[in-house]
Amino acid sequence: MSIEDTSVSRRQFLKGSAVAGAAVAAGGLSGGLTPATAKAEGAPSKWDKEVEVVIVGTGHSGLAAAIAATDAGAKVVILEKMKKEFEGGNSKVSGNMWWTPTDLPQALEYIGALSYGLTDKECIQALAEEMLKLNDWLQKLGIRANPLGIFQPEHPELPGAACVRTWTNGTGDARLWTPLREEAAKRNVEVIYEAAAKTLIQLPSREIAGIRAEIAGKPCFIKAKKGVILCCGGFEFDFEMQKNFLPGWPIYCQGSPGNTGDGIRMAQQAGAALWHMNNPLAGLGGIVVPEFAPVVIPVSVSGSGYIRVDKFGKRFMSENRPSRHGFGHKEYLMFFDGVVGDFTRLPCYTVFDETSRLKGPLASTRKFGWFGWHSGYEWSRDNSKEIEKGWIVKGETVADLAAKVGMKPADLEETITKYNENCKKGVDPDFNRPAQNLVAIESAPYYAVKMFPTMYNTQGGPRRNAKCQVMDPFDQPIPRLYSAGELGSFWGWMYNGGGNNAECLCTGQIAARNVVAMKPLA
Repeated sequence: MSIEDTSVSRRQFLKGSAVAGAAVAAGGLSGGLTPATAKAEGAPSKWDKEVEVVIVGTGHSGLAAAIAATDAGAKVVILEKMKKEFEGGNSKVSGNMWWTPTDLPQALEYIGALSYGLTDKECIQALAEEMLKLNDWLQKLGIRANPLGIFQPEHPELPGAACVRTWTNGTGDARLWTPLREEAAKRNVEVIYEAAAKTLIQLPSREIAGIRAEIAGKPCFIKAKKGVILCCGGFEFDFEMQKNFLPGWPIYCQGSPGNTGDGIRMAQQAGAALWHMNNPLAGLGGIVVPEFAPVVIPVSVSGSGYIRVDKFGKRFMSENRPSRHGFGHKEYLMFFDGVVGDFTRLPCYTVFDETSRLKGPLASTRKFGWFGWHSGYEWSRDNSKEIEKGWIVKGETVADLAAKVGMKPADLEETITKYNENCKKGVDPDFNRPAQNLVAIESAPYYAVKMFPTMYNTQGGPRRNAKCQVMDPFDQPIPRLYSAGELGSFWGWMYNGGGNNAECLCTGQIAARNVVAMKPLA
């Protein structure tokens, strides 16, 4: 069975994105839990459906879990809250690369250094051992590991970094997700779409017996005789969670708007502890426009004829500083000013001139991220259409531009004058931008785009152990509840490109092996 690409209309895109708004409206630390709903539900008098394993989410972790559990003889069902054309979560719209280590001792060093002491050694050991076996497992599924080379390693200064090897399965869109989805289809894995998992069903013994989902607007109780595996991503589009857990907000995401913290809330109801909640995989930068909000549009200016300024029109960083996965530029994300009581660099502004405007489109048309996959939008080659829409602000003079974006004209004029003088001297005494990248901004008219941190995903969620069991605050596993992938990721702090995809595939298998080994509930 093959998986065909499908295009979607803007109406479908926005409807898919609208789930994020529901999470924002819910309010509260955990998306609106109230005392009446703060406890997981008990078993119903009658189940609507019974299987051995219920999996939530059709990303890499959900598919890996489904394949592994089915191959072990278990009957599984996957619940996917989005429509079929939007399945795959962050996995499908990601770069679809992964990394594996060449050596276990080095892998333990490197993953430990990336985790910065926030992930226990047993979990690191389990992940590293599974990563060493990952390419063999993929090869059995007919998925080839072709050397990629980038991010190899991404953090060469850390101990053990020499072990990193990055991989890709050839060319094409969703080149890792698509064959995994096809393998699940070959095994006749049942996937129920537009099936939002709402609450875990918990017995007095604390065992998880199943899930209450909402399908076609009606409750559906699905029994999991052996257990539940939550593979439903993070809280990128729950802006109330962002306010309580992230170092700065709002941060906008390139991934699936279906990621609204559902698994976190369900696990909390069942008594789960949380970890790694302050870790967004974010960097520079993108714009948010009414037509596609809250999904971000990644943008960049061709060449080097631009600067980034804060809300006061002042430069605050070397704009050409190399970017890595993770928290992004420290100048950009550690930015709350207690004196003025504001995030002065969130948003910030990218300022450029007519010469740079004509060098090419600010946004790529390739299939990467939710916008690239599902918006159907074609960015104009000279950015003129986006100027007309108001996505790019235009000013005939620097002062005119400053006034339009809410800055004092004299402040932005002073910044650009000083920057242009530095370009003539070939030196940036403030931020050490390389001389070859010092290109003056002097060709009217002038332009600005409002920039936000752009995240790929969050890493936080219910804490899990080396067996991918979800843990309570007293370090005890919640019986028959497992998680995999981004939801409660082992990546506690820093990150190497391809790490989430590798972890999804590894933890999906680990969770499946352990849940299938359980004795079934009566």
